[in-house]
Amino acid sequence: MMRSHHLRQTLILLITLLLFSPPSIATPTAYEKLLEYDFPVGLLPLGVTGYELNENTGEFKAYLKETCTFKIQGYDLKYKSTISGVIEKGKLKNLKGISVKILIVWLNIVEVSVHGNELDFSVGIMSAGFGVSNFYESPQCGCGFDCNKLLSYDDVLMSS
Repeated sequence: MMRSHHLRQTLILLITLLLFSPPSIATPTAYEKLLEYDFPVGLLPLGVTGYELNENTGEFKAYLKETCTFKIQGYDLKYKSTISGVIEKGKLKNLKGISVKILIVWLNIVEVSVHGNELDFSVGIMSAGFGVSNFYESPQCGCGFDCNKLLSYDDVLMSS
């Protein structure tokens, strides 16, 4: 009799723990973090394998499996396997690991900022603005948006 009473108490305790335990909170993806800082997901190509973010300083690192290159709107872009910088609402600064080919020279993109519906990309000596709507989807390494099957951010979420 004592055994069944003890077993019943244990079962009640387990059921209570299961019912009233807080749900596990999934870590947001790098793409979701971009959205939190008012950036579109398309600033990062598909395939980010992880990231680190110091919420106090904004210092971050994002990781890709390997160096990623693609062409968009006539621009050759290169993302190293580790991208780093500082993020704050509407601004990415001190960027390292992203470069753009202009004519025959590769220049590092050092800052990206949001101004209304425009994203300004700075390579230090000059900058260029593009509509935010151009970055609603993430490009794929190797083919940008000229791939057989265009994957969107929603496809990435569904596959994870």
